[in-house]
Amino acid sequence: MRLVVILFAISSFASCGCAFGPRSLEKSHGKYNESFVRVDSEELLLNIVRLRYDDPPAEVEVSAIAAQYELGAQAEARPFFVAPNPGSNPFRTFTAVLPFAGSSATSRPTHSLTPIQSGETVARYMRPVTLDGLIVFAETSWPVSIIFRLWLEGMNGVPNAPSASGPTRSFPPEYQEFHRATQLMQAIQDRGELTFRKVEEEVLGDPIAVDRVSGADLVEARKVGDEYRQTPDGKSWRLVRKVRKLYLDLSPNALNTSEYQELCRLLHLKPGLTRYEVTQSTVGFIEKKPDAAPSEKINLVPRSLVQVLFYISHGVEVPPEHLASGLAKPTLEPDGRMYDWRQVTDGLFTVKAVCQKKRPECAAVAVYHRGYWFYIEDTDHATKSTFTLLRPTRRLDLGGVASDRRTPAGPTLTLPLGR
Repeated sequence: MRLVVILFAISSFASCGCAFGPRSLEKSHGKYNESFVRVDSEELLLNIVRLRYDDPPAEVEVSAIAAQYELGAQAEARPFFVAPNPGSNPFRTFTAVLPFAGSSATSRPTHSLTPIQSGETVARYMRPVTLDGLIVFAETSWPVSIIFRLWLEGMNGVPNAPSASGPTRSFPPEYQEFHRATQLMQAIQDRGELTFRKVEEEVLGDPIAVDRVSGADLVEARKVGDEYRQTPDGKSWRLVRKVRKLYLDLSPNALNTSEYQELCRLLHLKPGLTRYEVTQSTVGFIEKKPDAAPSEKINLVPRSLVQVLFYISHGVEVPPEHLASGLAKPTLEPDGRMYDWRQVTDGLFTVKAVCQKKRPECAAVAVYHRGYWFYIEDTDHATKSTFTLLRPTRRLDLGGVASDRRTPAGPTLTLPLGR
């Protein structure tokens, strides 16, 4: 009978599906990972949809997940008495022993949620991406057409829908020449004839008399990465500063192609060069001057992260009744017809909308907002690629020095679950 009780208890443990020690990590890690990806993706998509409706976005970061597991079991033998009891001693009258076993499992996860609302976080969203940030993208294998369409407001005076970098405007944007330029660059890059290269160059300052440079000056220069070097005659010093530059390099084979010639015409570039310096505008968008001399540089006007999110929010398909009722602002053609924003975001980012109770089965990511499901189709690889790029890069400070993530951005909300 004791053996029966033990076997029954073991079978109860096995049926509960729980695990001890390292096995608990195997059972839970993948599920927590999938849940985090889904929650983080839905939060980003919801904020993009909110921007299309001019609703305020919000971001809450899952800063920690602590999971506690408890597993308990009990086993006992219960006497079975006959009735009525014929004798005076009840402890000698039971005729059978009934085995009893039970088990219980408890999971108590604790989620720490941090609202992202510090001043540094707001500044990270508002600062335009720097040339160093663009270098990060240039060193990856992401297509140049996607990077430029997302992160640039314009290039050499050619606009990339600058009116779409904020709340929806009532007039159509200007973007056609920029899109064509990125298509040409992508075609040349796909042939292996275009690359972005990061180069560190030394810039020499004017000569400074020896007696005007002290030891303290030499130390201070070293602290900021500069260096004083003596001239060959030993009579003066020159301040040497290392500058990181970005260049667009072309293969000589590309110079005779129709794509390169059209690209030079669109961007007003000096033809026949295999290297163009890539610079960043610091005064905002500059219109192209037709009478200016052809340039040996490619001047970029970058966007900030919030401008990127506003830009792709125009890829959200707004239900007609929301446009008619004024819930979302429409953009009109000069003749009064409704402007189709898919012309701008086609091949980059598209979010569809459907009015139904259940989550769309064909959705890779879906959120419910204002009575509609807004979702990214699982077969729309262009949108999924753009979304995959934005998920991690929205955490980066591409417009300046990264903030110290060890300091909480706001009050931490800890939710103990399971009890």
